[in-house]
Amino acid sequence: MVEEMRISVTLSLIILFAGICSILAVYQGHREWSLFSFGLGVLLHALKPKPIQKEAFSQSIHSLSQLITFGTVPGIMLYKTVLTPNSFLVCIGIFVSACAIQLAHKNTRFPSKVNKRMSVAAGGSLLTLYALFIEKYSIILTTLLILLLSLLIVFPIRKKN
Repeated sequence: MVEEMRISVTLSLIILFAGICSILAVYQGHREWSLFSFGLGVLLHALKPKPIQKEAFSQSIHSLSQLITFGTVPGIMLYKTVLTPNSFLVCIGIFVSACAIQLAHKNTRFPSKVNKRMSVAAGGSLLTLYALFIEKYSIILTTLLILLLSLLIVFPIRKKN
């Protein structure tokens, strides 16, 4: 169990480092390196074992790495790429806050029975792909996409029986 926790925490820290490197690359204008660092974070997140439920430290590091890599990086990429007015920062703040709310909800001791939410990694990856590969930006479409992803991350999808 200790070995599993070490592996989980180590990979979470590497994912966090990849997110920080991606942020630095965006601010220095290196889109390719930013995408590479983000892709490394996505790949390691997919290969990483789930954090051990009993270990609060493992869960906290995992949530921090997800918040930085899949919450903050896409927002910064979108902001630096689109270069829109400062009012657009509100939408990015909503997205990062939605990621934080979902991760905090996952870390509670009493999770809800219905936990069919979009993962932070999926939402962040979609937003990053949009920021990197869309040539013409529409402020309305971008705002709607961010708000839709934020809602899908926070609110559970329930099936009617």
